[in-house]
Amino acid sequence: MPDDARSSADGTGNFLLGTSYRDVVDSLTQGVVIYNSQSEIIYANRSASDILDFDHSRMCGYRMSDLVALVDEDGNPIKPDEFPNIITLKTGKPVRMKTLGVDFVGKSRRWIMLHTKRLDFDDGTMGVSSSFIDITEYRKSNLAANLFVALNNSVVHTHDEGVLLQNMCDIVVKIGGFALALIGFGETGPDQNIRVAYASGATDYIYDGMMSWSDSKAAGNGPAGIALRTGIIQVANDLSTHPGYDPWRRRAKEFGFGSSISLLFNIGAQPAMLAVYARDKFAFDDPTVQLLKEIASEFGLGVAHVRTMQQLATSLNGTLAALSGLAEGRDPYTAGHQTRVGALGAAIGNQLGLDSETVGLIHKSGQVHDIGKVAIPADILTRPGKLDPLEFELIKRHTLVGADILSKASLPWPISDVAKQHHERMDGSGYPNGLKGNEIIKPAQIIAVADVVEAMSQHRPYRPALGLDDALSHLSAGSGKLFDSDVVEACIAVFAQGFTFERSTWTLGA
Repeated sequence: MPDDARSSADGTGNFLLGTSYRDVVDSLTQGVVIYNSQSEIIYANRSASDILDFDHSRMCGYRMSDLVALVDEDGNPIKPDEFPNIITLKTGKPVRMKTLGVDFVGKSRRWIMLHTKRLDFDDGTMGVSSSFIDITEYRKSNLAANLFVALNNSVVHTHDEGVLLQNMCDIVVKIGGFALALIGFGETGPDQNIRVAYASGATDYIYDGMMSWSDSKAAGNGPAGIALRTGIIQVANDLSTHPGYDPWRRRAKEFGFGSSISLLFNIGAQPAMLAVYARDKFAFDDPTVQLLKEIASEFGLGVAHVRTMQQLATSLNGTLAALSGLAEGRDPYTAGHQTRVGALGAAIGNQLGLDSETVGLIHKSGQVHDIGKVAIPADILTRPGKLDPLEFELIKRHTLVGADILSKASLPWPISDVAKQHHERMDGSGYPNGLKGNEIIKPAQIIAVADVVEAMSQHRPYRPALGLDDALSHLSAGSGKLFDSDVVEACIAVFAQGFTFERSTWTLGA
């Protein structure tokens, strides 16, 4: 309401507004409602009745609590004596930027953002002006975006389909604000029960045998059973009155559920049922149903992605095992070297706090970092004496050959780069390109340290094993010059915590 509007009441208590101001307020897209000192509505503009979906001519004379129920942002009911206009009447203080859910009989919840302020009428009484905008579509769009971001993040970072489906139920409840989400599968035994495999929220609602998909059983004629049997989405927007759902009416009332939806999605060739329950009635309007259809589809796509990644991981591990065996088969003196380097590299990555995916790739990189040695004549690799300069230049080429082999195999980053850079040094004294500092990728810095420690502590044809203490001393002496100081510190810490090559539990694919 404009601040300079005339605020007065006639002798009958009706609110008086100048014609020009009434025209202005009636033209506003935000709702405006005026209350008297008894919290009765004495004026509402057209937008207020449109937003609240009321007959405009019948709003005056009622208290807002007679017309609607309000809930807070978490869906908790607000008592009538705690409505914003009542708070302002009691305290004289405004309520600003308050987000409220508005529940109507037989209609879906709408969301508004509301402001109130005190009005002083000419007759000495106090009233309240309330203005609000409809933010329902904004909230739904924001909710949809948040849900899909969370679901996609879970798909990207989860490698087990069971964990993924549980995470997805959790997301529907925690981000979507629903009371319960569950995923069930139809069993093919004589009972044809629906087995609930994953659930989040008010899971005490679920009990064995509560759902079936057999049309010959009472439990099979609930929304979940019908959805699984027919493939048709089942929406029960008022569980207290929905016909044919008597067993669920009582339980829904006990748990405070107002509405539910049951719909199908596919996990590979297997049909699965997603059931979502809300505490408010009429929660599943057409946009919400469409949103949950897309979410259910996302469940199926997510599982397909995880399965594909598992197949790729199995294929990758097989490729790496073959490549690793090929390199070490030509040099019996270094059998197991790449495996041990990968294990130590992974342990160092963990010590540095790297994420599990990066640690896994460092592990894999270590297992094939010397694959380029397949191009080196075996007699040079196994020669006990000192190499001449030309032979050493040939040895150095294993980094380039290895990078070329691994890049052609279309392996994930950083595997081929590690093969190329694991002999680079922080001061530029390494090979093949004399890279310095951060020009060397972190996984290669890690494998460089692991490679040196493993090589010095093990026997070689041209010298006996120097031992772990000498290897770690060599690292410390080169810290910050030859090797990254953080990686050196992490490596030393790993051994101090009990790491040994012999007891390493890292295996291919760990």
